Formats: sequence, C-alpha cells, structure tokens
Amino acid sequence: MKFTVVFPSQESHDHSYGLVFNPCPAWVQGEKELLNLNPEFPYYQPGSVKRLMEQQGITPDRLSKSSRTVSVLIHPTGSGAQSDLETLLYDLKEEGFWVSVYG
Repeated sequence: MKFTVVFPSQESHDHSYGLVFNPCPAWVQGEKELLNLNPEFPYYQPGSVKRLMEQQGITPDRLSKSSRTVSVLIHPTGSGAQSDLETLLYDLKEEGFWVSVYG
C-alpha cells in the first residue's frame, strides 16, 4: 500500500502529500521527495505527520477554518503495510485531526 493524505486547506492552498515506501517511508509531492522519514527503518513511525507539517509550514492559519478533517486515500500498490496505515491514522489523530479513509 501507499497513501495520499489531504489536509483541509483554503481555496488558495493545496496540502496533498503522498506517503510512499521506497523502501523506507517518505513524504512526497508528485515525484519530488520532501522528507525521508527514517532511512534505517522501513515502517512508519509516530511523529512523522508533525515533521511534515513543520517542514512544509502547515500551520493552523493555512488550514481550512471550517474543517479539521484529513482525507487519507489508500492505494493498493506499494510496500506499506496495514500497521503503517494504523500508525498514520493514530498520528493524524494525535495532531488533532479527524480522519476520513477512502479506498
């Protein structure tokens, strides 16, 4: 599996990020790797959402004021596991988001 995470955003911003496993987890936008989370460990670790938000400048003023719901799209291809999805969902909730899962 791999995942697309879409943060609630204002009309003028797009906060969509891919979470891929090459073989370790990395946040990407398109083909551009933004953040290699832990090159020495192949599984998603808690705290990775916070790291992405800090690096990308995703602050409350840049998010939609009408929603705290994050969408997670599950893609069946890729090297992510069910445990990675569960940790990602936990991580998003720890950052104060509600999560809708698709796929």
